[in-house]
Amino acid sequence: MQVAPRAFALVLLVVAVLLVPGGGAARAEGPRCPYAVAHDAPLAAVESTIAEEVGFRHLRVEFNGVKGDRVPGWLYVPTKGAAAGARHPAVLLQYGSGGHKGTDYIVALGKQFVARGIVVFTIDSPGRGDRKEKKGANVQDWIVSDKGRDEFLHYCGDYSRAVDYLLARADVDPSRLAFVGISWGAITGVTYAAHDRRVKAVVSILGGGGPLGLADIVRGKREESVDPVRNVGLIAPRPLLLINATKDQVILRPFARALHRAAGKGAEKVWFETDHFFNGMDRAAAGETVIDFLLKRLPGAPL
Repeated sequence: MQVAPRAFALVLLVVAVLLVPGGGAARAEGPRCPYAVAHDAPLAAVESTIAEEVGFRHLRVEFNGVKGDRVPGWLYVPTKGAAAGARHPAVLLQYGSGGHKGTDYIVALGKQFVARGIVVFTIDSPGRGDRKEKKGANVQDWIVSDKGRDEFLHYCGDYSRAVDYLLARADVDPSRLAFVGISWGAITGVTYAAHDRRVKAVVSILGGGGPLGLADIVRGKREESVDPVRNVGLIAPRPLLLINATKDQVILRPFARALHRAAGKGAEKVWFETDHFFNGMDRAAAGETVIDFLLKRLPGAPL
């Protein structure tokens, strides 16, 4: 008997919710932090200028990741009207599973954010961009081995190191640091940011949850689940914006709604009438929604 993809996804979600304590909602105390950090390890950061653009400087940055390997990234630093010694809000901006630091929509968003006075950092995650020699995990790797989970945790650990780097910069305001993730960047980023209080606001674009919790239970990792549904509750009371698409072909509505429910009433939830690729929608307008949220909800006066 064949099962339609959407029906299978719904069944998988129901099973995951039933197996997670508390009916799938994040518990008050939440799961333990599942990923490693290395705050005291040397970053050995190296920076080089890619271009001096109108209103911002574009740099390539490389630093030591959580496992000691080198992590490359692109940094966008505002220069327009920036007074000497000024500190800016900062965003760690991460992309979907097929992307990297130079993916067109991420570059466009980075330039849009920096035009509003925000320092933007995007890194190549394991197996992406300049780190593509490492083969990424697939669905089977989540069920029959720990490879999928280990890669997820590697992502989170490197996000933590990227924040270590941002907070070491004199031009970044540590009280106004946020994480913005899209698709897989949102899925990994919600779990990461839930356990890092240095991140003061979170935006999940086209994220969701449920199935990874089932994989964790199968692998005996329930108490350290990486599923966003199990972790998102720990973001409160920090500002959280959840953006999803009504016609999403990848993050189906049950998975998005599971994340929305687990996030609680304090999170802001927005549904755009578009698909996973924002077809038929003004992407710049969506970007402005995110920027406006951050500048309004991060501590301190808006720019």
